[in-house]
Amino acid sequence: GLLPLFDISLGTLNSVTLTLVGNSSSTTSLTNAAANPQFFSFQSILNYFFTFSNGVSVGTPAFTTTLATTGGFTTLASGATLNLGTTTDSGSAVVTGPLANFIGSGNFTVGCTTLSGSTFNGGGANIQNVQNTTANCGADISYDYTPTITRVPEPTALWLLGVGLLGLAGVRRKFS
Repeated sequence: GLLPLFDISLGTLNSVTLTLVGNSSSTTSLTNAAANPQFFSFQSILNYFFTFSNGVSVGTPAFTTTLATTGGFTTLASGATLNLGTTTDSGSAVVTGPLANFIGSGNFTVGCTTLSGSTFNGGGANIQNVQNTTANCGADISYDYTPTITRVPEPTALWLLGVGLLGLAGVRRKFS
């Protein structure tokens, strides 16, 4: 996506808050393909990676969301399927980067890539994982700045000044 750079004609930039967000939803089922019961634990996560065209960088990954978990060790009978249901999760990260990277005209780009990963402990590589996942990510920027103040004379002040000058001219003419 595109986010605006800060226009310095608006004033002096004090701080920048760039908030990165992501949401995931995943449905997972695990099936034991072994002839014997299997004892195991399972966890699946989604990693969010962001790139920026203005030189800003963020941790790798910026954050993660949980796609599915058994919540500890479990035993699954031979041929049995464990439906973990649907898991929804969200994550975020805040970037404050150098102010100079956010000053300019126009926009800068923000890119997002996700990578999922699953970890089995135990199970002897006999557990099959079927997982359907959707995810999205985005960014929001907030600029804190001190506005440039340009003093513009008010019409009333100019009128009063003009009347005062006319009055002085009249007084001067009276004494001459």
